[in-house]
Amino acid sequence: MDAPGHRGLTDREVAERLRRGGLRVTRPRLAVYRALAALGGHRSAEDVVAELRRRRERVSRMSVYNALATLRGVGLLMQANAGPGGTLYETRAAWHHHFVCRRCGRVLDVPCVRGRRPCLSLPAGIGRAEEAQIVFRGVCRDCG
Repeated sequence: MDAPGHRGLTDREVAERLRRGGLRVTRPRLAVYRALAALGGHRSAEDVVAELRRRRERVSRMSVYNALATLRGVGLLMQANAGPGGTLYETRAAWHHHFVCRRCGRVLDVPCVRGRRPCLSLPAGIGRAEEAQIVFRGVCRDCG
């Protein structure tokens, strides 16, 4: 489940964003960000664990999950809700939606009409939306 994505920020830029969020810059957080950026596309936590092992980085599985949550919390990662299965993460900075191919499982980025979140509005009286994710499902051009 992969499509080309944003190649990521430098360690210095990541560190700056973490500090601005009131967080410490740690080796596992930087390693997880670097691994996800290097993988590109839409990746699971297990993909990141495998990439860190391939790179011989010593980061526990729990630290990977914690780092992904922290990095997402400060806006360094996006979580792609592409449907059943594990959560997918990506380093792409601009808010967008996703298309999931029912045949091959490929996940592709779809630009957001507004370019920021939330892209949709809630009816009055429900609450204040912080984000809205749209998932298009169908058959991609390659499978179609």
